[in-house]
Amino acid sequence: MQPPSDAETAHRAETARTPRNSDPAPPTSVIEPQKILETGNGLEIWRVHPSSLKEQDINARAMSKPMFERLTQTIARDKRLESLPLCAKTDRGLEIISGHHRVRAATAAGITEMFVLVDVTGLTRSQIAAKQLAHNSIQGQDNEQLLSEILRSLENAEDKLESFIDEKLDVQVPKIQVEGLDVGLSFKVALLVFLPLVKARFDEAVAYIKTYRGSIDSVYVGSEADYEPLKQAIQRINEEFDVRVVSDALGKMAELAMTACGKSVEDGERIHVKDLVGSAWIPRDAAMIIKRAVEKMLSDGSIGPSNKWQALEFLAADYLAKA
Repeated sequence: MQPPSDAETAHRAETARTPRNSDPAPPTSVIEPQKILETGNGLEIWRVHPSSLKEQDINARAMSKPMFERLTQTIARDKRLESLPLCAKTDRGLEIISGHHRVRAATAAGITEMFVLVDVTGLTRSQIAAKQLAHNSIQGQDNEQLLSEILRSLENAEDKLESFIDEKLDVQVPKIQVEGLDVGLSFKVALLVFLPLVKARFDEAVAYIKTYRGSIDSVYVGSEADYEPLKQAIQRINEEFDVRVVSDALGKMAELAMTACGKSVEDGERIHVKDLVGSAWIPRDAAMIIKRAVEKMLSDGSIGPSNKWQALEFLAADYLAKA
């Protein structure tokens, strides 16, 4: 029997290294940069893949992590950029002049096609740097009174999150003068802090709270994992009760929680059902019968959505009348 040749030995070794029954991953499709429109004066609109754009070696503009995450979430939701990055066509390809964070957020959001504004006049390195600094530095200033008015016009919590406007605007709230009586607005400030279960981060947050310049009446600390459920609950309160202010939504949540526990926030004479029947739970078959009766009373208008409990009163009254 002939020993295997060098070629056969190499083939067997290569075969042994290759896993069986494994399909190769499909290649990722990346579109080539394509000019879509000439706008004139050396500017063009191109359709590109984010990876085809080259960042500047130095970019002085910084963006906080929460702001970048919010931008990424908005782009991922809408599948688009609402402000076109400015690029320059150079011997290096398409270089970003303004919009580094938008491009990074688009990449993080999984965007595979986007539009950019491209300068094709042949800018020098100095001209690119000048435009980069100008786009980062030249910007207007908001009138905080008008900014507050626009903020109040936002209809739901999600829109407020997207706007990324700090609600603690430095706007003097006018006081109401009533026949010489100065009626001010009284309020309390509560700080909600969501922390990971890491002692170092907890200590860092506590140290920051101690140095906070504002006056805080109370501080509530929760697990970082509770943040998303709370945000979703606030959005639901906004939809169900048309409560647009986050602090009011928290108040409504507290009111609903008290009501669910049998404690009325309006009428101190109410009694928990458990105190009547001795238990907060009843067998499923019995519950289905009561549920059908409540639904029938709702449909014929005998009771309303906010006073379903009155079904028990009517059923008890009918029983007593027959007795």
